[in-house]
Amino acid sequence: MRRKATVAGDVLLWAVLCLPLLWGGRSVLLADRYTPWEVAAGAAAIGAAVALGRSRPLPAMLVTAALWLAAAGTGKAVGCFPALAVMSYLAGLRVPRVRPALIALGAGTAATVLAVPVLSRDTGDWFVTVAGIALFGVVPWLAGHARHQHLELARAGWERAERLEREQRAVAEQVRLRERARIAGDMHDLLGHELSLVALRIGALEVAPDLAERHREIAGQARSAVTAAAGRLREIVEVLRDDTDPDPVRHGVADLVERARAAGMDVELHGPGEDGLAPMAGQAVRRVVQEGLTNAAKHAAGAPVTVRLDRTADETVVTVVTGLGGPPPRAAGTRAAGAGPADPDRPGNGAGAATGAAGPGGGYGLVGLAERVRLCGGSLHAGERAGGFELTARLPRVPGPVRDVPVPSADHLRRARRRVRRTRTVAITAALLTVVGTAAAVVGYTAYDAATSVLSPVGFGRLRTGMEQAAVEALLPARTRIDGPAAGEPPVPAGARCRYYGTHADPFGARGGELYRLCFAGGRLVGKDFLPVGRVP
Repeated sequence: MRRKATVAGDVLLWAVLCLPLLWGGRSVLLADRYTPWEVAAGAAAIGAAVALGRSRPLPAMLVTAALWLAAAGTGKAVGCFPALAVMSYLAGLRVPRVRPALIALGAGTAATVLAVPVLSRDTGDWFVTVAGIALFGVVPWLAGHARHQHLELARAGWERAERLEREQRAVAEQVRLRERARIAGDMHDLLGHELSLVALRIGALEVAPDLAERHREIAGQARSAVTAAAGRLREIVEVLRDDTDPDPVRHGVADLVERARAAGMDVELHGPGEDGLAPMAGQAVRRVVQEGLTNAAKHAAGAPVTVRLDRTADETVVTVVTGLGGPPPRAAGTRAAGAGPADPDRPGNGAGAATGAAGPGGGYGLVGLAERVRLCGGSLHAGERAGGFELTARLPRVPGPVRDVPVPSADHLRRARRRVRRTRTVAITAALLTVVGTAAAVVGYTAYDAATSVLSPVGFGRLRTGMEQAAVEALLPARTRIDGPAAGEPPVPAGARCRYYGTHADPFGARGGELYRLCFAGGRLVGKDFLPVGRVP
């Protein structure tokens, strides 16, 4: 069902983006309508871009940029800018990395700068194409990237909320276990001692020399009953204590590796064992190795595992690397990464394989392991590596003060907020600079176009109908003001082609829209007209 909805959405997007190709030719912005072949080619290019949009967003954006380039080279770019803007926005939304997008946009702009002069000799087409890449490529991409960062912030917030909820459940469980242990201790201290005294007194009564045989039997039965009650009390106390570490590590690192090999794992051990370490540090080393092997067995079955112990004069470093050189771990295991101490706020952190602090299914294996290492004065790092996953613990030879560690989910949320603020600032700044730069370029180009396309009144007065075209062109400026035709102009002489020149170099003044029209046919000037401001758009 989701696949069908995705396909339907893509088809609808393609249809909407193709509409300007059908309607664009009817717009006053286009002198010529799109031909059927141009509509078909544009629709095919947009279809290819939409098809690539989900799996390859950047190539999809470049396809629409190429379509924009080809259309601008023929002076028909109006119908293509929606596709470029939409695919650029989707590329910013779907690609989290900035560098590939910047490289793609830079390459597209460079190709545009080089290709437009080949496709068209009109500097106006070159200007429209480059300005379009900036306005309809860069700005929408920035908006999409800002939206992506906003969604990342929302996800980080939900992850932090889920982590806080898990922590609340863990705290409640710890309180319950402490209360059960307290009740067990109370029962043991209050009842166990009393029952022992009662059994002792009954035993003394049982062996009293002046006690009748029948009473002696009754005393023996009472002593047996009290002794049995004391035994049942001890059993109940053991149940109430509910040890949260039901499987303490009683094996050394070498034994753990051998047991893993016997179970079929591909494990290598390098470095000395944990002999000679302080008891807490040695137990922490064994816990790290056990956690790494357990997570590898659960989340990366068949992948090679390397256990390395490096000991210096200052610290002991134990590293468990999974997956390098073998099949990569599945997502549930490889995403167990975090910065600094274990990052339990990320989903799939491998804690479900823990045999440590939280027990089966508790989801706190790396959390408990990080706490154990921290209490030894060390640090724990769990993170992805190229093709694998690495669990590293650093334990000082002489334990120092225990360091407080930040809550990983809070750090993740704080980093996400910082990225969103930075992206928003960059997007707004770049968009403003792009708009201001484009506006300045438009003004500058308009002034340049006006200054290079002015036919002076004196020159216009010297022209006479019937003059040879070569002689007339010797008196004309290098550029025309517009390609024409102008709105409301007089009828064009039969078989003639007309050129339009400005009358004034100031395009923004009251006379900026005035034009001179010169029409040529058969190699001679057949018509000259002055077009006032009111007759031109």
